[in-house]
Amino acid sequence: MTTEPTNPTLVQPCDVVSSSAGTVHGIELETELERRIASDPRWQLGLDWGRPRPGHPEGSIRAHLQTVLANVDRLFGDSPLRRKLRLIALIHDTFKHEVDPDRPRSGANHHGMIARRFAEPLIDDQDVLDVIELHDEAYNAWQKGSRDGRWDRAIERVDALLDRLGPTRTLFVGFYRCDNSVEGKASDSYDWLQLQITRRYAAR
Repeated sequence: MTTEPTNPTLVQPCDVVSSSAGTVHGIELETELERRIASDPRWQLGLDWGRPRPGHPEGSIRAHLQTVLANVDRLFGDSPLRRKLRLIALIHDTFKHEVDPDRPRSGANHHGMIARRFAEPLIDDQDVLDVIELHDEAYNAWQKGSRDGRWDRAIERVDALLDRLGPTRTLFVGFYRCDNSVEGKASDSYDWLQLQITRRYAAR
């Protein structure tokens, strides 16, 4: 495993567009920060992880990132959230190859937490870091009901997520939409999340 760089310089997610940005490893990059992310061997190693499977018929992480980035442009092309959404997209799933299959896929061994730890020396925006870490949590909450039939636990879990996110839920939901709007993924979990947000906040 490649070690993280020492004495990193924190960089804001609104990093300016670089004239040297371009396509690297099949991913269109726009800023110096994005290029720094893509230059890391750990990130590069994760791009080719994955085979076609339920929810990810595109197979590789590289293909998934390309789709999610296209969704960011399609859904948030003029939004002030676009730059942050791109950073989340580039990092969120790219460390699945570092998950230890012999241990529970939770806590420090969850790909979202591994991705967050990779991002922390590079990004000082806590909203971006939180969404990178928690990007699967709404889906996991929904599965408690849809798969296990425990909708009470599903609501408890999504409420805990929304409590932690606070105002960051706008960024979270935006990314969840981009990540979910891909071939092979139904909108059920996203629609359920929207219902839970309405339940909690509509009357306030």
